[in-house]
Amino acid sequence: MQHFGSMSEQETEHRKRRIADAVIIAVIVAGGLSIGGVLPAWFGRAVWLLLAAGCWLWLALRAWHRLTMRQRGWLVFWSYAAAGCAAAWVLHTAPEQATLWVRFDRICSAILLAGLITAIAYNIIYKNKPNMRKKIVAGNWKMNTLPAEGVELAKGVVAGRGEVCSCVNFIVCPPFTHLSMVAEALKGSDIALGAQNCAAEAKGAYTGEVAASMLAALGCKYVILGHSERRQYYGETSATLNKKMEQAYANNLTPIYCVGENLEEREAGKHFDVVKAQIEEVVYNLTEEQFKNLVIAYEPVWAIGTGKTATAEQAQEIHAYIRKVLAEKFGAAAAECPILYGGSCKPANAAEIFAKEDVDGGLIGGAALKAADFLAIGKGFAK
Repeated sequence: MQHFGSMSEQETEHRKRRIADAVIIAVIVAGGLSIGGVLPAWFGRAVWLLLAAGCWLWLALRAWHRLTMRQRGWLVFWSYAAAGCAAAWVLHTAPEQATLWVRFDRICSAILLAGLITAIAYNIIYKNKPNMRKKIVAGNWKMNTLPAEGVELAKGVVAGRGEVCSCVNFIVCPPFTHLSMVAEALKGSDIALGAQNCAAEAKGAYTGEVAASMLAALGCKYVILGHSERRQYYGETSATLNKKMEQAYANNLTPIYCVGENLEEREAGKHFDVVKAQIEEVVYNLTEEQFKNLVIAYEPVWAIGTGKTATAEQAQEIHAYIRKVLAEKFGAAAAECPILYGGSCKPANAAEIFAKEDVDGGLIGGAALKAADFLAIGKGFAK
């Protein structure tokens, strides 16, 4: 089996860190030389002010990605308020004989100090915010099993549910024809029912389509949207998926929105761009309230049926990137959005994949057709 795909994103991050470390060391050395009299004092002062400004910007950006839109507004407010108060205090307490340069220097120092204190406070508050994301194992049965077989499969999952930690949320997504009977088989359990697709319209003359309202009436809580097979075989576009997302939310269904790149896109190094576009064109159109009720599933389409496999590290790399893209729009709420791995997840590799920080479970295909395997994947989560 061939491991495929570069670690360019991680390499880029490491390179950035090395550059940042080198800059900080250079600034500290320059400051030390100026204090020691080797360089002019004003130069050292300027270096230290630049260092303080850089630290403030770095801390502020670190906090920014953890914050909701409301919290971002308060960060900006307190940064300005603290800086304004610090500047006013310096002007009020400065000696009358102080030169213009001394006043300017003290005001800059006070503003930067106030900004640093604000940024540090926000980092301390949100640094260790607990991970409250759901642990999810969702089974996509695709076009498999007859209704009676589906009922037996569902009953098998229910029977073994007690062997898996209650912290794991199980979802089964059978074909449309099974939904009513599988819903009956799941009664009394905490296993949720999901559908594999829904129509883009609410109702009307759309032969062969199944409306989101019909799914909700049968007891569905989730619906898979944007699966790679729907995109590839049925030409689903972002425009179509925006309408389907709207229908799902209108009927209180939680979308499991799928993203991922194919082999050609992976080989061309476009995987980050592809995933980002799929998120921006659909997920970015959600309200903050809708986003709180969303599950993302990453499908490495290039690793499905190609003989190539994605490593747990590659899964973490792209999941972390997806969360970063989500944070650019939704702030701290991105930290609470479950992101599932939709590759070839099996009982043998589930624990390794689920151990990664940004992997919150799996969207399972073939292994979901055997109750024992499906439940064993749920046991992959550390208790």
